[in-house]
Amino acid sequence: MSSLKEIAVYDNFFIDYKSSLKEAITKMNLNTNGSVVLLKETFPVAMLTQSDILKALGGKSDLEMNIYHYGTQVLVSVDENSPIEFAVKLFSEHNIRRIVLLNNKKEFAGLVLQEQLFKHMGEAIYKVNLQDEVDKQLEKRLENEYLLMQQSKLATMGEMIGHIAHQWRQPLAQLGGIFMNLDAAYAHEDLSPIYLEERIKKGNELIKYMSQTIDDFRHFFAPNETKKHFDIEVYTRSAINIIQASLTYSHIELKLIAPQKPLFVMGYPSEFSQVILNLLDNAKDVFLERKTKQPKIVVHIKTIKNKVLVTITDNAGGIDEAIIDKIFDIYFSTKRAKGGSGLGLYMSKLIIEHKKMGTLKASNTNKGAIFSISLNLN
Repeated sequence: MSSLKEIAVYDNFFIDYKSSLKEAITKMNLNTNGSVVLLKETFPVAMLTQSDILKALGGKSDLEMNIYHYGTQVLVSVDENSPIEFAVKLFSEHNIRRIVLLNNKKEFAGLVLQEQLFKHMGEAIYKVNLQDEVDKQLEKRLENEYLLMQQSKLATMGEMIGHIAHQWRQPLAQLGGIFMNLDAAYAHEDLSPIYLEERIKKGNELIKYMSQTIDDFRHFFAPNETKKHFDIEVYTRSAINIIQASLTYSHIELKLIAPQKPLFVMGYPSEFSQVILNLLDNAKDVFLERKTKQPKIVVHIKTIKNKVLVTITDNAGGIDEAIIDKIFDIYFSTKRAKGGSGLGLYMSKLIIEHKKMGTLKASNTNKGAIFSISLNLN
C-alpha cells in the first residue's frame, strides 16, 4: 500500500515558533507552498500561512511567532506510514490543503500538499474516490451542523428562562395588586360593578401579555424545516419581546427603527429570531461587563437596493481588533470563565450564511460594535 512518506517534502518548512516575522517571510520565500511549520523543541505547534503574514503586517503586530499560533490553517498530524486513503479523508473532513508528518519520535518529518497527493493518486482516482469521500463528509457536516443548532438552542434555554422570569415578574406583581385591590374594595363595601369590570379587564390584559411571552418562547424553539417567506420586523420584534424585560431590568435602552411597509425575505424565521436574540444578548453581556454608562442598542431595518439590511449597533466601546476576525469561530468566547459556550455567534453566522439566507458581519463604530445582517429582498 502506498505511503504518505513517498510524496512528502522535507525542506524549507520548519522554523522556531519564536522567530521573527522577517525570518518567517525569508523561510516562506524558499518554498512554493505558501506556509511554514512552527516548531517548538522539534514538535510542530502551528501552521503559519501567507495570509497570516499579511494580517500581521496589516495589523503592525509584534514579531513574536506565538501571536500567530491561532491562524485559520488547520494542523493535522499523522504517522508518516499512514495510507493514502486516510490522507484523502483528512483533507476532505477538515477542509485543509496540508498534512504535517511526524516520525516515531513525534518530530517533524515532512509536509504533504493536497495537490501532491492528487498527482500521486492520478486524475481518475481523484475524481471518483475523493468525490465519494467529500459527499460523505458533507453529509456528516450537515448532521453536525444540525446537532450544533440544537446544542446552541439548549445552551440558550437557561438564558431564555431568565428572560421570561423578567417578563413575568412585573405582570405577576400587578396581578397580585389587582387581587389586593379587589379584596380591600370588598372589605370596605366599595366593590362596584364598574370597578370590578375595570380590574378584570386589566387582569385579562396582563394574562394575555404573559401568554404572548410563552408564544414567543415556543416559536423561538420551533425548528423550521423548510424555507418560507417571513416579515423581518415581525420576527425581529419576537426576539426583542423575549429580551426586552431583561434589558429594562439592566437599564439598557433599545430602539427599533423599521420601515412602514413590511419587508419579506425567504428563510428560516425562528432561526432568524435566534440570531437577533443572540446579538442582543451579547450586547447586554458586554454592557454589564464593562459597566457602560447610558447603554443603548439600536436595531435598524432598512433596504439597500434589492437587499434588506438589519443592523444592531451598541455603544459599549467596540470589539477588540485583535479578536474581531475570530468572534464567529466555533467555541471562541471571551466569556468562557463565566460560562460562555462560544456557540452563539458561530451559530448565528451558520444560520445566516450556511443556510444561504444572506451574510452576517461585524465591525466597529466610534462608539461601539455593529453587527450587519444582509438578506435578499423577496
